[in-house]
Amino acid sequence: MKQIEQLPVSFDLADGHVGVTVRGADAASTVVIRRIGEVEVAKHVPIGTRRREHLEIVIDGETARLRPGPGRWSRGSYKVRVVHGGVTYLLRPKSPDTSRLTRDGVRLGDFELRGGSDGDVRVTWHDDAEVRATDAAVGYAVSAAFGTGAQFMLLALLGMLDDGVPGPG
Repeated sequence: MKQIEQLPVSFDLADGHVGVTVRGADAASTVVIRRIGEVEVAKHVPIGTRRREHLEIVIDGETARLRPGPGRWSRGSYKVRVVHGGVTYLLRPKSPDTSRLTRDGVRLGDFELRGGSDGDVRVTWHDDAEVRATDAAVGYAVSAAFGTGAQFMLLALLGMLDDGVPGPG
């Protein structure tokens, strides 16, 4: 499905809930990520937490495995892994603003969440990618739920130091 970017994508965003449906000519896929149980809401994470025990993902009616990293000091800690039907998806930061989606190690596209948690997710599909509706739905849902991109560790550290050091005046 090379022209996946032209397929209609619908978002259902609510507090602690992200639902995405991608429809194609011959296929449709729905992915829902929910925050479950009592957990302190992290304002910097669109879905409110990265704690896997407080999250569930359902892909086309089947529960899948969702493994977000803790999202702390290193860019790699912002990775999110989804395993469904023998397929492993990985969304990992590529730049401060974008994250790359792979399916079983094959590059599919680069995602960017714009404007915070309002669901404005932009994607650039790789030219040689064979993208299916499920691939797109997983990428959009995970991007909307956890955000995209991450600062380089040195820049994040400098930003924290700058925030903690009083300026002149």
